[in-house]
Amino acid sequence: MTIKDILVHVDTSLTCPGRLKLAIGLAQRFDAALCGIFILPSRELLELTASEAAVRFALDFVELERRAGELEDEFSSLLRQQGLAGDWEAARGSAAPCIAQRGRVADLVILGQRDPDRPEILEAPEDVILTCGRPVLVVPYAGRFDQIGSDVLVAWNGSREATLAMHDALPLMTASRPVTVMTVTTDGDPPTAVDSDPVPHLVRHGLNARRERLPVRDLKPAEATLSRAAEIGADLIAMGAYGHSRLREAMLGGMTRDMLRRMTVPVLMSH
Repeated sequence: MTIKDILVHVDTSLTCPGRLKLAIGLAQRFDAALCGIFILPSRELLELTASEAAVRFALDFVELERRAGELEDEFSSLLRQQGLAGDWEAARGSAAPCIAQRGRVADLVILGQRDPDRPEILEAPEDVILTCGRPVLVVPYAGRFDQIGSDVLVAWNGSREATLAMHDALPLMTASRPVTVMTVTTDGDPPTAVDSDPVPHLVRHGLNARRERLPVRDLKPAEATLSRAAEIGADLIAMGAYGHSRLREAMLGGMTRDMLRRMTVPVLMSH
């Protein structure tokens, strides 16, 4: 599979230009169409009682619509400058469902990590990851990431979700640098928890893949994975996302939740 349609969430955060730059680079790399999606509150929220809070909200709403128009113009200008095909969509409603619905007809969805200082931008990226049915690349709010795929770390436990993530990441991997397939093990893991070796499969795809097993005691799996990613200079982690959407009132898997909170490099998640 190759990547021909990329959806990127555009917002008013200070980290959005970096995310957009990464998305443009990937669109150029794969000769893909790039769609920007901006989320506006539903107009129904304006139907409030006449109060000071309602007036402030209405003023903020008008300002957000104005800013959305500016961002659309900037996005269209970037597409023309870079010679890329693409379009823009300003959706109304809750961010996660709107992005997930549009993302179902994209090969790759790009989001920003939840910023604890600005949670209103996209409060729950996990709700997109667990409902859109497509691979989602989450970009950390801290740091600069101009390109990805030179050194990839695959978090592997033999599960369906890890399998999806590894295969979804194949177009992003390059043959010239290593792909590290790492399994984090703890004392409580059964000896047959991982029953397949993906390295020969990746080698047949022309990749310089290698296998690692990392036993941990004091670190959480997400912390161990991020630590190893830093040691080998990985610029992308591919991993399965576990659990159910917050909308279904269930908890995320521990590693998924921890990775979404602590990520230091872009993470491609599949569910």
